Amino acid sequence: MAINIGPVEIKDPVILAPMSGVTDMPFRRLVKRFGAGLVV
Repeated sequence: MAINIGPVEIKDPVILAPMSGVTDMPFRRLVKRFGAGLVV
């Protein structure tokens, strides 16, 4: 299952929303490594 945002296709439907002040770069990298399709 994929998610389309305009012309962009995200193959893995898991998205980490922007969480300024809560997450940091190492956490976002970890989430991406475990399979998130989009990390902001």
